[in-house]
Amino acid sequence: MKLSQLRFFCALVEYKTIAAAARELHCVPSNVTLRIRELEASLGGELFFRDKNRLYVNPKGRLFYQQARDIVEQADRSRQLFAGEQHQGLLNLGALDFSLVSHLPARIAQLRRRQPQLQINVLSRDSLVLERMLIDSELDLAITDGPIEHPLLASSKAFDERLVLLLPADVTRLDAASLAGLEFYTFSRECSFRLKIDHWLASRKLKPRMTLEMESYAAMAACVQAGCGVACIPGSLLPTVLPAPALKVMEMGEEGVSDLYFVWRRHQLSTELQTALEILARPA
Repeated sequence: MKLSQLRFFCALVEYKTIAAAARELHCVPSNVTLRIRELEASLGGELFFRDKNRLYVNPKGRLFYQQARDIVEQADRSRQLFAGEQHQGLLNLGALDFSLVSHLPARIAQLRRRQPQLQINVLSRDSLVLERMLIDSELDLAITDGPIEHPLLASSKAFDERLVLLLPADVTRLDAASLAGLEFYTFSRECSFRLKIDHWLASRKLKPRMTLEMESYAAMAACVQAGCGVACIPGSLLPTVLPAPALKVMEMGEEGVSDLYFVWRRHQLSTELQTALEILARPA
């Protein structure tokens, strides 16, 4: 069974006669007759009553027409994916959780306005998970820390970012003595930011009373505000989680620089993805 045969069949049902169907399909009547015979042969049954060179759709043909019409219309809709100026497709986008609060919301809204036909799935994962999903082609694009050095992946700078420390209001300085009595709230080991903060602490011979992983920056800030410990968060979240003047912010210098990058699978930069990258990279 071929799509062209279904088109001829639907035209004949809708326009009643072979001559009218041929005019609609811009072909000779014998072509319509041939296609209908081929379709019936492939189905193993007749779709029309034949009477003096006229064709009348039979009951089985009427039921088959309903299904054939759906197939033809679906094929026509599928062709529209590649027509027009608006890009169509389904992109899977993954990002670090905080970027979906600070950097991306307005940009994603801008992408929806500019490309309403482009479908986007957005999920939040840790950096190492995002990298694995890109390698396995489960994601089209990731917004994560970088740059990424991998033979299968390519990247470009997306947003400026830095890690900062939140300290209780009564902590005047962060040294071995003060940190020894405090908890430290940080990222999971699936996040490369964790490597940065572990290295920062080790290089200064700082060791907290205990290290706790928290997936809520608001919870981190609340614990710091209660005087329980110190937290490391992305600086772009400060307007969201900092209840000034209850907390102090400590910069980590060059070691805290953690810029975000767009990362995609090398040689898989589709037209749809390139358009999305251009829009997401613009100032919100």
